[in-house]
Amino acid sequence: MISYFSITLIVFLVWFKSFWNDTATSKKDLISWIALVIGPLVWPVVVPLSIWQITSKKSVLQTAQCEQEL
Repeated sequence: MISYFSITLIVFLVWFKSFWNDTATSKKDLISWIALVIGPLVWPVVVPLSIWQITSKKSVLQTAQCEQEL
């Protein structure tokens, strides 16, 4: 759990640095700040769900291939 939150902090800091150095985006744009905060916060939920979805699709494809071989 600690590693998830440490990676979340690292992601936030990298995104914040990129956002701050970007001259095209206004620093007063509320939607940009919301995206900057919400992105790293949902990362610990989205990544495991994505991995689970990818592995479940692989198992379905492997099952279908085994059935075709029989």
